[in-house]
Amino acid sequence: MNVLVTDGENRSALAVTRSLGRNGCTVMVTESVAGSIAACSRYCSYAYQVPNPMEDCDGYVSAIAALVIRENVDVVIPMTEQSVYCLNRNRELLGKNVILACASSDHMDAVSNKFKLFQLASNIGISIPQTLFIDGQDEYHRQKVSITRYPVVVKPAFSKIREGDRIISAGVMYASNAQELDRLYEARPVLRYPSLIQELIVGEGTGLFTLFDHDRHLALFAHRRILEKPPSGGVSVLSESIPLDKQMVEDAEKLLSAVDWTGIAMVEFKRDVRDGKAKLMEINGRFWGSLQLAVSSGINFPVLSLEYHLGRKLEQTCRDYRTGVRLKWLFGMLDHLIIRLKNRGPSAAMPVDIPPVMQVMRDLLVPGGANTAGDVYDFDDLQPFISEAKSYFRNVAGI
Repeated sequence: MNVLVTDGENRSALAVTRSLGRNGCTVMVTESVAGSIAACSRYCSYAYQVPNPMEDCDGYVSAIAALVIRENVDVVIPMTEQSVYCLNRNRELLGKNVILACASSDHMDAVSNKFKLFQLASNIGISIPQTLFIDGQDEYHRQKVSITRYPVVVKPAFSKIREGDRIISAGVMYASNAQELDRLYEARPVLRYPSLIQELIVGEGTGLFTLFDHDRHLALFAHRRILEKPPSGGVSVLSESIPLDKQMVEDAEKLLSAVDWTGIAMVEFKRDVRDGKAKLMEINGRFWGSLQLAVSSGINFPVLSLEYHLGRKLEQTCRDYRTGVRLKWLFGMLDHLIIRLKNRGPSAAMPVDIPPVMQVMRDLLVPGGANTAGDVYDFDDLQPFISEAKSYFRNVAGI
C-alpha cells in the first residue's frame, strides 16, 4: 500500500512514517524544506519537496494532487492543521479512489474552532476554565471590565487563520494585567477575529488520545506533560504514559459524540489544583506531537487509524498499554532548559509545579533505560536524529 505522509518536518510525521513503514507500507513523505526528519528515516521510501501550505495553499494542493496521481498513492495522511485545511477544501482533486485520512471540513471546524468548542462543552456539562467569549474588538471593550483577576490566557478561536492564500499562526498569549491585555488586543491582528479570554488554570496537563467512531472510543491512551516548550505551556518535550482517567474518557466521549467525530483526536485537559477537576483545554483533530509515546507504550495509532480509514473497524476498544513510559525530545528539552536559564525571574504564566532546573538537566543528560523512548532518536533509525542535530546546531551558530 502506498501512503503519502505530509509535513515531514514534524515529529508526528516521523512517528507515522516509522510505524507504517515497519508495518509494510510504502511510505512517501512531503516536506517544504529538503532534509526533514521524516524524509531522512529509513522507513521513508521517497521524499518530495512541495510548497509550504502556510504560504501557498493552492500551490501546495496542486503539488500533492500531482504526486498522488503520478505515484499511485492510496492514502494521504495530512499531519498538520494547515495541511488538513488545504487538502480538505480540495478533496476532489485527489481522485475518488484516494483516501484522505482526516475528518471533513465541518467536523474539523467543530473541534478546532475554540469559540464554538468551549460553548458546546459548557452547554453539555464539561468543566472548562472561566471564559469570556470575545467576538471582535467591540466585544472586547464591552467585556474587559468584568475581568477582576489576572493573569489571564488569551486564545484566538483558530490556531491557524486563512488570509488570502496564506495561513497565519495564532498561538496562546498571556496577560499579567489589564494594560498588557489592552496591548494584546491593540497590537495582534489575530485578535480582530473571535477569541477567548480565560482564567489561568494551574495544574498538570493531560492528553487523552483516541481513535473515535461517531459515538465510541476504538482506541485510548493517556499521557501527562512533564516539560513543555516554552515552559509556560506549549509543545510537550518530556511526557509520560499514565492510566486512563474515567472522567476524562467520559468527557471526551460526550464532546466527540456531540460533533459526530470520526478518526483520531487528542483531547487536552488540565487538572485544576483548586478543585481537582480536569478542565478542557483544547481538541486537536490530527496526529499530535507526542504520538511516539503512545506507539512506544503499546497503542499504535498510525496503524489503527490506517485500518479504520480502510474500513477495517475494530471489534473492541484498544486500551491496554504500559504506563510509566517516558518520551524524551532531546532538543526540545534543551530549548526548555535554555529558556529557563535565560528567564530566571518569576513568571505569572510559569507552572507552579514545574520541575527544578537541576532535575531538568538530569532528565536531559541521563539515559532513562527501558522505560524511556526517544521522540526523534531511535537506534534502529538514526538518520532523523543526526539530521535534527545538524539543523539545531546550525541554527544556534546562525549559519
